[in-house]
Amino acid sequence: MKSILQQVKQYKKEFVAAPLFLIGSGLFETMIPLMTTHIVDDGIEQNNISEVLHWGSFMLIFALLALTLALFGYVFSAKASSGLAANIREALFRRIQQFSFSNLDKYGVSSLVARETSDVTNIQNAAQTVLTQFFKTPAAVIYSLILTMQLNMRLSMVLIIGVLIIAILLSFIIIKSIALYRQVYVDYDELNNKIQENVTGIRVVKSFAREESESHVFDKAAGMVRDGFVRVEKLLAFNNPVMMLSLEFCFIGIAWIGAKYISVGEMTTGDLTGFITYAFQIMSYMAMLVLSFAQLSSSFASIKRVTEVLEDEAAIRDPENPVCHMADGSVEFSHVSFRYGEGSGKNVLEDITLSIRSGEMIGIVGATGSSKTSLVNLISRLYDVNEGHVLVGGHDVREYDADTLMRDISVVLQKNLLFSGTVLDNLKWGKPDASLEECAEACRQACADTFIAEKKERYDEVIEQGGANLSGGQRQRLCLARALLKKPKILILDDALSALDTATEAKIRTTLREDSPDMTKIIITQRVASIQDADRIIVLDKGRVCGFDTHENLLKSCGEYRDLCSAAAMN
Repeated sequence: MKSILQQVKQYKKEFVAAPLFLIGSGLFETMIPLMTTHIVDDGIEQNNISEVLHWGSFMLIFALLALTLALFGYVFSAKASSGLAANIREALFRRIQQFSFSNLDKYGVSSLVARETSDVTNIQNAAQTVLTQFFKTPAAVIYSLILTMQLNMRLSMVLIIGVLIIAILLSFIIIKSIALYRQVYVDYDELNNKIQENVTGIRVVKSFAREESESHVFDKAAGMVRDGFVRVEKLLAFNNPVMMLSLEFCFIGIAWIGAKYISVGEMTTGDLTGFITYAFQIMSYMAMLVLSFAQLSSSFASIKRVTEVLEDEAAIRDPENPVCHMADGSVEFSHVSFRYGEGSGKNVLEDITLSIRSGEMIGIVGATGSSKTSLVNLISRLYDVNEGHVLVGGHDVREYDADTLMRDISVVLQKNLLFSGTVLDNLKWGKPDASLEECAEACRQACADTFIAEKKERYDEVIEQGGANLSGGQRQRLCLARALLKKPKILILDDALSALDTATEAKIRTTLREDSPDMTKIIITQRVASIQDADRIIVLDKGRVCGFDTHENLLKSCGEYRDLCSAAAMN
């Protein structure tokens, strides 16, 4: 709860004011039954209309005061709970932005989205419930019990016993429901994951005519969520029967004992009327408290899930005295081994040692699953090595701060992501203060200028979410231009030109070599022909370097490389 309460921040006044106003409202409400006793005993039984009007006027005033204070209390609680939710969402988003890839792998995208949305909404509702019920209701119940003791001490014991029985039974139900809700939200994450997979890959689903099959998989995931909620609701269904049974026994006991006290003159009719009114009032408060606990039981699971993210430390953090300048684009791997934290525990890279000079164009090839992407991810420190060292510009990547690495290393992926906005907006992700001339030059180097010139609005052309209104090749070229705009010391192309024809790809490589001779260019590709003119080529096989030389020398010395070239020639 500490992490959640830290997000109250600027809404502290509202968090204090809301319960105070509502406690005041509850106290005024509890005074009303006491006035009923005077109306019955001093007014109705004495046939004194003035007493009825006198105490009736006080009841009206107290009711209006209770209503006014409650109104202010609910307004403050709404502001406080909404503000808390906004702060939690902001804190969650900032924490996620700080996470390394290993942190993101740990949770998964669908789970993080669920925590940012539905879980925070549950916490907001819980905060509203706590502010409106968990201060006012106990205060009103305690004060009402004190007043019933003044009316009749022995009779009030019946009421207290009933309240204690309800509290014990409901506590057991709520504790059990919290554990069930935790499992429900695990199933809920899996449901979100299936939705995300199918919406994102809907073209693949349709192209293989897998709609019916995927629907069955989704129905199974949805059924697990349904069954989980049914289990919880079955348990919570005991709330009302327990409540009503205790209520009936209390009223039977109060009516029976109260009638005996009236018959022997130990209690007046007005006192019994007020006592029964207090009993109804206390049970009404308890009923509200029960409903509040039922709602809170689902929120406890959400609080745990949100707190888990807020308190999780980024796996990769900047050093205390970071290096803030990268001398050049040289890269050196020294006995590097790496494995994914959430994987099988087996190294995906094993004892990698190689050295890349600044300004070189390096190709990386290998069979699918040879860990080509894992290798380049270590250069920009998206993951940390488990053994050995990765040096960039003469320094271990762990000595740099993240901003320096991201500024001087550009990575372009095969699956490119563009954001809603204009062409210019997307380009400036690489350099927010770039001029139009700089953007145009980057587009020329990436061969993106030709298709941009064909657009009606050119650089002001609107790009739909994910670049849906562009072809795959256009998206790749625009993402490459975005990366080049930063003028990085190291450019990593992770199969980033796969959607281009060979002529355009060759033109881009020639432009990069001629216009950026000092920039280190590392190109992962499945097309062996695309990197035959590279300065040197890294050949990976099952996470090990089995060759690192020029194309000609590798043909002589590396059997795996010859096999790749032979397979490419056959295709």
